[in-house]
Amino acid sequence: MQRFFFIATIIFYLPTFAQTSPQLFQVTTAATAPGQTVLIRGEGIDQIATIEIGRLADERVDNTSPRYVPLPEADHLPDQKGSKISPGERMIAVDKVQQNEKSVKVIIPDNFRQGVYSVRLTDNSGNISGFYVNVPIVNWVISDDGYNAAAAGDVLRIQGKNLFRNGMNGQVVLANGGKAIRLKIDSVYDDYSVRVTIPAAIPQGTYQLYYHNGSGGKTAWSMPLSVHIVAKEMWKTQAYNVKTYGAKGDGSQDDTEAFKKALDAARDGGIVRVPAGNYILSDGLVIPAGVMIKGQRGAVLNFTPVAVSALITGTDHFGLTDLAIQATRAFGIIMNTGQGHVVLERLVVQQDIGDALADLDSKWAKTGIQLKGPGIRVRDCVFKSAGMFSFVGVSGFIQRCRFEKTGGSVKTYMNIHPQGLIFEDCYKQTNGFGYGATIQESYDLYEARNVTPFNYINDREVMTLDGGSGGYYGKVSSASGNSIALATDGKTFQWAANKWIGGGLFIIDGKGAGQFRRIVSHTVDRIELDEPFLVVPDASSVISITTIREHLYFVNNTAMDAGAYQLYGSAQNCVIAGLKMQRSAGIIGKGSYVNYGRQPNWYIDIVDCQLSDGTYTPQLDQKDKFRGDQQINIIGSGCPGLNIGSLVRGNVLTGKSYIRVSPGGELNDVQDAIIESNKVSGAKNGLAIYGVGGVVNNLFIHDNQFGTMDIFKALRAEGYQVR
Repeated sequence: MQRFFFIATIIFYLPTFAQTSPQLFQVTTAATAPGQTVLIRGEGIDQIATIEIGRLADERVDNTSPRYVPLPEADHLPDQKGSKISPGERMIAVDKVQQNEKSVKVIIPDNFRQGVYSVRLTDNSGNISGFYVNVPIVNWVISDDGYNAAAAGDVLRIQGKNLFRNGMNGQVVLANGGKAIRLKIDSVYDDYSVRVTIPAAIPQGTYQLYYHNGSGGKTAWSMPLSVHIVAKEMWKTQAYNVKTYGAKGDGSQDDTEAFKKALDAARDGGIVRVPAGNYILSDGLVIPAGVMIKGQRGAVLNFTPVAVSALITGTDHFGLTDLAIQATRAFGIIMNTGQGHVVLERLVVQQDIGDALADLDSKWAKTGIQLKGPGIRVRDCVFKSAGMFSFVGVSGFIQRCRFEKTGGSVKTYMNIHPQGLIFEDCYKQTNGFGYGATIQESYDLYEARNVTPFNYINDREVMTLDGGSGGYYGKVSSASGNSIALATDGKTFQWAANKWIGGGLFIIDGKGAGQFRRIVSHTVDRIELDEPFLVVPDASSVISITTIREHLYFVNNTAMDAGAYQLYGSAQNCVIAGLKMQRSAGIIGKGSYVNYGRQPNWYIDIVDCQLSDGTYTPQLDQKDKFRGDQQINIIGSGCPGLNIGSLVRGNVLTGKSYIRVSPGGELNDVQDAIIESNKVSGAKNGLAIYGVGGVVNNLFIHDNQFGTMDIFKALRAEGYQVR
């Protein structure tokens, strides 16, 4: 399904000029402190003559209308009449670091205070452009009543970057028809997630949501995001007690028919109540739409071996709460066949497959818990399952759950394909976590504060984006507006008209490299994009058509005795932050040529992580064949331009853990990476850089501590700069 964006941009006091060089399309969006580096990426960057930086004053914004300054937008001046520059931290010229046609880096002055910074660029012709650093970015919001939607009285989760500043009070404005509703933040989870409560009396309609983190004054608001205030989803409350229909719950009588009768009676919607007891069931249950099965404490559904694809199924809009579910020789446990809106709360599921491992493995994709679609709510559950957990194309919540693998399968245990998903505060004692790699891209994931205590099976990956492919690789024949014509000599793989709707077109080399857009339709030789490129590709441009996986945020998770956290191809604007990892394979950010797809890994933040006890060893009698030292590894392999703009900042690595840049053999595999403010101790060499010639391009190594390693003697100057 095509992903649509409803974004309104409001710009105040910003005179415009004709688009000329330079043109900006990407800047660092991670939280940036004084003395830290900002990457500016675009075209014609070598034409920038001077760069100035100033700090915005922290003005009160309680009674001002939100004003948004684009981030970045080359055809607008920095704000001149809105926010004030802080006294003593006025615009000052700064050094241009590693300036070239495609990029430049600047360092926020050390003597500034933390805050929002205005960056002003003046080119050789006197044209001025600019942007802000540390302004909040709202990527998406979600409530129990929808993705980018909420009902009156809902708790609304706001997801993005730069949402929290110590000592500052964040606030939200919902604007509609000239009216503005102001909301204070209820609570803060971290810099990437906060929550507010929607007023009980708010009218339904479409609102523009603006966010301010308390720093930077009148124009330091987020870009507005369209949020739909909708009618609250209501479940019918008429109750149907299974004992009324003949169930005993005595652990000996077969209560299957009584349950089916109760479900049939509730087929138009309602609650099927299950009092405390041990209910023997010999067949699968089908839950009608609009029906919730609610147990009481002590209610157990005990399934005997049954020949069904799943013990409990439904199309959509159904749920189970407050139940224990026990099953022997069952492969499928709970599945929905329709589109979403499934509620699982306070369940304890125990599955025992006995000696049926081979049969289980042969049916792997249809085992365990299989949910898909929007409106998924899985909370406070315990799952002890031999089968798979699959959440495909889901939006919603998975919270405070315990996932424990039983049985001996070495298959990947959990498949997650998010499209607006909060997955938090869970315990995952399992093996192998794959994240969706379909053409219908994964996006908008916040996975936080989860614990993976060990993962010994297969490749042991705690998180991986393996999979996906590519449709086209080659040159552009012509470009005009939203339309791109492909060259006739490009390489294709299973290429057919409209197969890649929802996928991405990436410029990986030549003019405009570092930009991507989503595909809305295409023939075999012409692509229609969701919006034009800021820098239009030409005959020098090399493009790749592959998957997009954007805004996947992994925050404050813990992994021990496991494999890697790896953004493995086709990840854009993703974050791994605050990860605590021990005796594992470390963190990988890899752009790669996989399954006929050149898959870019662009603009990734790996920040504030702690890697300790750095020796990673394979486990006996398992397929895991890898060993080595724990590392943060930045890779581009298989094609120029597959790793651009990676940020490795503020990480602490001890034991034998270290930082590594290991590209393939192609020119410009890794470009514009920043390795900054990291502390490494206990490793023989705190930083290792591989590749020859121009394989690594414009790597900036700044303000790190590498233990006893003399970084200036250990590294050659070619392709990077050390400060």
